[in-house]
Amino acid sequence: MYGHPAFDLYEAIYTTRSMRRLRPDPVPPDIIVKVLEAATLGPSGSNRQPWFFIVLREQENKDFVAVRYRQAWQRYLKPAAREVLEKAPDSPQGRILKSARYLAEHIADCPVLIFACVKKYNDRARAGLPMYNAIFPAIQNLCLAARGYGLGTSITSMHQMFGAEIDGRLGVPPEYANVAMIPMGYPKGRWDRPDRKPALSVTFWERWGETRDALPD
Repeated sequence: MYGHPAFDLYEAIYTTRSMRRLRPDPVPPDIIVKVLEAATLGPSGSNRQPWFFIVLREQENKDFVAVRYRQAWQRYLKPAAREVLEKAPDSPQGRILKSARYLAEHIADCPVLIFACVKKYNDRARAGLPMYNAIFPAIQNLCLAARGYGLGTSITSMHQMFGAEIDGRLGVPPEYANVAMIPMGYPKGRWDRPDRKPALSVTFWERWGETRDALPD
């Protein structure tokens, strides 16, 4: 098995952005397992561990998903987004849309597709709702671990437009929700800090609306 990479935690956090342009180079199964192991170490209320992960590497299965993902992308691409792609492709929104379009057009070339599935609640108040509070911390752990191995990831739920067909193909039981797909592979692009608002601009102190331009005393 491959050991853990020597990697600074904050460098991983600050540079794990969506990498949708991936090379087709295969990812060693041992590394896939290490990345999934990191996912399973995410927080889990009452240690339920209500998740399962489905890894696709066989081309036939990836092609099945890719056909439906491309159709979902075409449905998602509203007239306003098409206009941005045509008239302002180098704007911040245009670059994101170009990246998403590339993924839609090349998803069958990704070496690994990981589907994150989580159990649905069965109590009366939340019956049928996925346990999102468990699966998304696990997914973030997965993405950070992948970054440590030099692997790019992104998180998408667009496959849910054809969820019944994809879940049927993958054999996902009805008591589980297939909430996210994570394409993973060695990236073509460069690592960089994602564009985010400054932390102080989205932080209130003691009461909603109480912001500071600088750290409090």
